[in-house]
Amino acid sequence: MTDEITHSAEDLLIAVYLDTSALLDLLATVEDGFTLVERVTTGQTSRSTSERSASGEVSSPGILNFFKVGLSGKLGRTKAEGTSDSSEAELTHTYGSLLNRLRRYLVAEHLVDPGTEGQPQGFRVGDFVEFSGVVRPNPFTASFQRLQRMLGFAEIAFAMDGKQQQSQPGASRGGGKGQNQQRKPAQNSQQREFKAMADFFEKITTDVEREGTNTLVIEQSNGDYSAILTIFEAYLRDRSMSELLNREFRILGKVARHLPEGSDEEVDLLASSGIAGFPSEVMEGLTDAISAMSGSGSAQVDAPATTIKPPAIEIVPIAIYL
Repeated sequence: MTDEITHSAEDLLIAVYLDTSALLDLLATVEDGFTLVERVTTGQTSRSTSERSASGEVSSPGILNFFKVGLSGKLGRTKAEGTSDSSEAELTHTYGSLLNRLRRYLVAEHLVDPGTEGQPQGFRVGDFVEFSGVVRPNPFTASFQRLQRMLGFAEIAFAMDGKQQQSQPGASRGGGKGQNQQRKPAQNSQQREFKAMADFFEKITTDVEREGTNTLVIEQSNGDYSAILTIFEAYLRDRSMSELLNREFRILGKVARHLPEGSDEEVDLLASSGIAGFPSEVMEGLTDAISAMSGSGSAQVDAPATTIKPPAIEIVPIAIYL
């Protein structure tokens, strides 16, 4: 009689971000080496001797999610008499099943308490944490990225307007020629200005967000703590992050920094960027200009935030999942 394994919805995870390198390293440590592939042999024989030689086999984390981790062996069999009839089945794991395995281990060993949803007393540097909240984009770069996209639309609109005016009846006649010639330099000047602003905003965002990475802010539903983490695009299921942003997920990782309520420090979102070297008046001027644009109704853009106030934690993420 076989034992029936049951799982709750809490145990069956769907990962939208999974750092497979960290996952395999942690599992190798927990299991004292990889022993996660099982080979099952069934059959009958009169009398036989067998030997198995095992060798480690690990596939590199790449495109395929099905892979072998652990012992693969060669089975030698000698028969003295009678007949032998046997079959072998090999159980392999996916990255998702390995994440479930790691999380079950952390919960069983009380290294993570999913019921606390990241209470302050659990925010000790180096500890595992499962943090729940709504995933938001970097509040600094998100504002400039939106402005950059808006300027792109404005450039297209000006170009279309210029073509429409050129195609209007009488545009090539003497009466309208002078007016069009006067209007064209003004349009070109505005297009150049929009292009320069778009390039400036792109330079700012690429300086703050390094290539292949994104900074996210996780806001707890009760409005207490915020979590800040940097993820690698290579480990995202959807690199556009459309299924991730502005939705509530759970984050499994390790605490790298804890700023409790009343801390004198803040999380600086520009700490590793080149723009951090400019005087604070420069950033204040940009922030005030964007706030003025939003207040006048010409653009609905949130003012870029350069810091996250406490209480907050910084997390090195392993996985983001439901």
